[in-house]
Amino acid sequence: MSEISVIIPVYNTKPYLSRCIDSVLKQTYGDWELLLVDDGSTDGSDKICDEYAQTDSRIRAFHNQNQGPAASRNYGIREAAGNFIMFVDSDDWLDEEMLRIMYEQMQETEAGIVCCIFKDVDDHGKISHPHMFEEERIDCYTAEECMYQMHRTRHLTGSPCTKLFRKELFEGIDFCSNVTIGEDYAMIVQLAEKAERVRILPLELYFRYVRKGSISHGGYTERHKQAFDHYMRIRQELIRKYPALTSDVTAFHTEYEMAVITAMCRNDCYDREVLHKLKKDLRENMSNTLSHPVVPLYMKGCAVLIAYVQPVFIFLFRILYHLTGR
Repeated sequence: MSEISVIIPVYNTKPYLSRCIDSVLKQTYGDWELLLVDDGSTDGSDKICDEYAQTDSRIRAFHNQNQGPAASRNYGIREAAGNFIMFVDSDDWLDEEMLRIMYEQMQETEAGIVCCIFKDVDDHGKISHPHMFEEERIDCYTAEECMYQMHRTRHLTGSPCTKLFRKELFEGIDFCSNVTIGEDYAMIVQLAEKAERVRILPLELYFRYVRKGSISHGGYTERHKQAFDHYMRIRQELIRKYPALTSDVTAFHTEYEMAVITAMCRNDCYDREVLHKLKKDLRENMSNTLSHPVVPLYMKGCAVLIAYVQPVFIFLFRILYHLTGR
């Protein structure tokens, strides 16, 4: 039995999939298995999964009807034989030392979760470093400390893909499979609360490919409406449990709300019901947004425009979108 089960949900990422799988094969740490969970791909990604599974006994391929990444991760965990779980998105890739470093840190700390950080790489090869921090490491010993690092410092990200988890943490976790935007964040909140100890390393061991056409840069759909309502429920629950973090949790979620209207702008699809809720909530929390030290200045400006002069924001964003494509 392998120590680490690496799970890759796969859906229509044929141009990038081999790079992703090869980055697992090149790991200096060798005690792993790789589970490729194809989510009903139609571009030939499913065949690539089968080809790799036939060439290496450590790789297993599974094929399901399209249900979204959360369902694929849940399926992979049920099939996993390892004591530890790692997720990789199928258009991203790993530093060759990632598994070794993460596993050694897990053994050293006996933490529930060990995290690294990621570099962003765009279509032109430009690299950005959105989550670098100066500390040698950050250790969280309580759920509230984890929530502080998620919502205040943002050093603990909502992505499952920069983390090594103990498998037993996933027992009883709601994967929010019916929500296909923001489900990662909801899952990480649950896991971090359950982990007891979380270590965060300032090491960029994960390469995240930022490309046009991904969900995070797509237009508005019914999924955004579901996600918006889901985030509002999570916010209320977090504030109830961690009242000292009310300002930070509210600011974090306010930034997500603004991402909903930018999605609407990308495809000129404006949901009046959601826009009304969004504008009302932004106005109610405007003082917190403008005074919060972590919210970027441009976000504060966007919040004011969206809350009080939405047509101006939409006009300006549409111009930017046509110029940059994002």
